[in-house]
Amino acid sequence: MSLRAYGMVIIDHKPDKLVSVFNPRHSLNHMLASPISISNVIEFGACKVMTQIAVIGGGPGGVSCAIWLKRLGVDPVLYERGSIGGQLHDITLPIPDLPGEPRIEARDLINRLKQHLYEWNIPVFEGWEAVEYRREHRLLIFQNAREKDYPFLAYAPGLKVRKLNIPGQEWIATESTSQILQISHQDPVLVVGGGDRAFEAAIRLAQADQPVILLHRREGFRARPDFQNRLFKLRIPIRVNAQLQSLERTSSGLKAKIKDKEGISAIAVSAVMIRIGMEPDIEPGLCPMPQSDVVPLWPENHIRCLGDAVSPVAFRSIVSAYASGMAAAKELVMNIKNSTFSG
Repeated sequence: MSLRAYGMVIIDHKPDKLVSVFNPRHSLNHMLASPISISNVIEFGACKVMTQIAVIGGGPGGVSCAIWLKRLGVDPVLYERGSIGGQLHDITLPIPDLPGEPRIEARDLINRLKQHLYEWNIPVFEGWEAVEYRREHRLLIFQNAREKDYPFLAYAPGLKVRKLNIPGQEWIATESTSQILQISHQDPVLVVGGGDRAFEAAIRLAQADQPVILLHRREGFRARPDFQNRLFKLRIPIRVNAQLQSLERTSSGLKAKIKDKEGISAIAVSAVMIRIGMEPDIEPGLCPMPQSDVVPLWPENHIRCLGDAVSPVAFRSIVSAYASGMAAAKELVMNIKNSTFSG
């Protein structure tokens, strides 16, 4: 388990650490323009006000939220179960649609996010997986059995790969495209899906002269046009209106049974990569499970869910994750002000 920050030493944060709050007469715009120094601690009688916020998730949404919280004068602490960047680590082709950064590489964007956190002196805990938030006690529980007291919580869970429940699913490859590319294959790699992630994997395999077949259950594709054009130019074999029925490991290798309008056929494959889409990667102890493709926000004013996991499928993007982080930070800051000075 790693415990580090970028360019700084992290000492275990004490749950009773005090940070600043805002003057209730200040508007959000005023707070944004001139946040109160975190060295200021306000006392009401014998009660000292705490405004430290835990941000769970180190992808674009979580990093955006932490930066905005810091900009608004609140002390965020960022926890990430893996490493900063989240799903950006799964992107291997240039990102074409980030305003101001045409065709930036995901690894470069990750490094910039890390640098931003460092320059704003935001503590980062990598390898810490939050599993439960006990709302009645405002207590955040981690998988390593540690507990931290946070009165406010921003949760950016991100997405996970949707699974295909079929016989023999244990033979589905769990490796990334980069790891698959490190092995030379005689039989084709079967890539299942019709979106960007499926097309990206198939393109990378074909460009490395690896045999590949793309399998999609529909005739139309969701992948963006430039991906489709690149795949067609590479003359990658495509099977549409077809579904993977099962996988079987035999003495001669891996067999994939595929069903289409002509019936069921079996082909030899070296690996099967499932790229059929993403779904919210939500820890039930931290956020309610989705009833559809939109996750409801917490009704309590001290918790906000954000990012792709609470966005409709059609609107998920890096840009929308940034915006969601900003909105969550501003809502939490306003709620801090209202809860602190109400009554």
